[in-house]
This record gives sequence, C-alpha cells and structure tokens, in this order.
Amino acid sequence: MPWRNGGGTTTELVVEPPSASASASGERFHHRISIADVASDGPFSRFDGYDRFIMLVWGAGMTLDCGAHGRIELRAPFEPRAFSGDWDVVGTLVDGPVRDFNLMVDRTRATATLEVKVLDATSRSAAFSVVSGDVCIMHVVEGALEGADEGDTLVAHGSSHHSFELQLRAGENRLARVVIARISERTQS
Repeated sequence: MPWRNGGGTTTELVVEPPSASASASGERFHHRISIADVASDGPFSRFDGYDRFIMLVWGAGMTLDCGAHGRIELRAPFEPRAFSGDWDVVGTLVDGPVRDFNLMVDRTRATATLEVKVLDATSRSAAFSVVSGDVCIMHVVEGALEGADEGDTLVAHGSSHHSFELQLRAGENRLARVVIARISERTQS
C-alpha cells in the first residue's frame, strides 16, 4: 500500500488482529510486521503508543532524525534499531532507495524483540522455543527453509511452553526473529 506522503510503500506481513490492517477501518493493532520500500526522504508516520523496531535489509542506508531524541543510523543491513512511535521522525536516504523490515507493538499490551538469526544448513535444522502466551514470528530474509522460501513469514503461537523446529535447505539462511510477549492484566495493575 502507498504511504500517505508518497515517499514509499509498505507490504504488511503480519497484523494482529487481522481486522486492524492499515487498509481497514482504523482499529488499533496489537502488533504489525511489514516491509517498507522507501523511495525518497521524508517524515515517518507517527504511531502514538507503539514501540517501533526497524532494520535495513537492502540499499545504501538511511538516517532517522528523531529530533531531541537524536539520530539513528541504518547503514549496515540486518542490524535492528528501536524507537518510539510517539516521536516525530524524518528519514534521509544515504544513496538511493532502501528496503527495511519494520515491527510495531502496542506498548500497553505487549513487549517485543527483533533479532537476526543466521543459520547454516550444515546443521540441517534449528529449534526455537515459544513460551506460553507469546508469539514467535520468523521472516525468511535470505535463503530458504523446507516449506518457506525467501520472503515467507512463519508464525507460531505458544499455547504451552514448547519449541518448533525449522528444517534448513543448502546454504546460509538469514531469519528475522520477532517475539511478542503479551503483558498480562495482572502486571498492569
């Protein structure tokens, strides 16, 4: 979907609940993961009440000017950075368009982490734990898994503490791993 300011496009990978998609009626989402293609300098949309994570996946980079909160340099791919959706942020491209991976989470309902896992197929598989109540989301940034090609996204909901196993294909695989941990009502009071 195109941005309101015309500076790029966003492809939603995961949005919870699905009815809160940016193309829907404006319902607040719990969390959203997307890929953005940034074609020009310009302001980021504000998402008050959300914690945001961003990671460069392609291109020469971008600088995020966060006003009184400083600057965030996105120069090297696959290095996650975090900032508040409450901030006024302006992105400036280093040298041409970029593509970035984005995670936003409603901070009143959950916390989140974003990390990159590099898996070598010589191990043939990798296991990841999912704690009860959490959501683990794996996006295949580079490479391919059995049943998941580059660009695919896998979602595992932790109904009880368990792990899930990924079967790897040949070569190196790079995965963006997101864990969403819901804040229980007991910890909010």
